Amino acid sequence: MNLTNDTEPRRIILARHGQTEWNLEYRFQGRTNVKLTETGKRQAHALASRLSSWPVEVVYTSPLDRAYYTASAIAERHNLTAQILPDLEEIYFAGWEGESISNLEKEQHTAFAAWRSDPFFYPPAGAETWEKLYARISRAVKIFLGGDYKRIVVVSHGGIMRALYAVFVGLNPHKVWNMEVSNCSMSGIEMKRGRPVLIFTNDDLHIRAGELGEKLPVWGENKL
Repeated sequence: MNLTNDTEPRRIILARHGQTEWNLEYRFQGRTNVKLTETGKRQAHALASRLSSWPVEVVYTSPLDRAYYTASAIAERHNLTAQILPDLEEIYFAGWEGESISNLEKEQHTAFAAWRSDPFFYPPAGAETWEKLYARISRAVKIFLGGDYKRIVVVSHGGIMRALYAVFVGLNPHKVWNMEVSNCSMSGIEMKRGRPVLIFTNDDLHIRAGELGEKLPVWGENKL
């Protein structure tokens, strides 16, 4: 997906929100506005600390509280305000929102097995289709690449990050759900001659490293 003709590197950090209670309970969240746990808040601040010396110019976020809290923690370190992009909201799962995976496996086994085999293309009844998701993710990408910002942070959700891998980077949408997206992990995309290149994925060392997390590099061997 060739979206920009930049001749100098533009770097984008994609980050997932911190832990919620429904994450712990393996429940579908979708657009239900579930808040962060105390652990989730600590994770958000650990990610913000990791990014504190990276020269962030803009932070875009889903409007849902779990993402907005995470994004605001990052933005505040750079005297910025997180900018809400409604198109970064999590995938709508309709009647599955609030349901646990174990319950769906028992009560809607056929539908759940189909979804698990290819999530974007076998959504539950009434849920968001791949066509609608593709359209809004494409709009979001054009917005966060449309300005002059060179160091961008985008905070969203597990489903949306996988959609970004497919729509933005061009990975196979039938396979991106095989990629792990941990709470408050980050992935790095660099625009090279107008094309997006996925540099790293699911980096959550700042969560696992404790107090050492702030000293970890962000991009390669340095923080730039």
